[in-house]
Amino acid sequence: MDLKMTDRITDTNTDALYQRFPHLRRIDTIWGSLECRKFIWELLTDTRGGTRMGFPKEYAGTIMSLLMEHDRRFPEFENAVVNPWGEDEYDRRHRK
Repeated sequence: MDLKMTDRITDTNTDALYQRFPHLRRIDTIWGSLECRKFIWELLTDTRGGTRMGFPKEYAGTIMSLLMEHDRRFPEFENAVVNPWGEDEYDRRHRK
């Protein structure tokens, strides 16, 4: 089932991004979570030891807009920085 433009989860227009990269529709299913913040951040960073090609600028701009929108709407996850050794700052600060 495709979402109509008025049913969009985000304010950012993701139509072209999802058409070109359908696997990124996952963003809509995890939107508003720490998992989403991490996922979007990892799309914008090289996690493949220098072998990642990156996204064409028009798609990279959409992904950056998604990150900024997510941070604005869900500021509790904004400073969740992924640690390459597995533990992240959010987990460390919120451990009971």
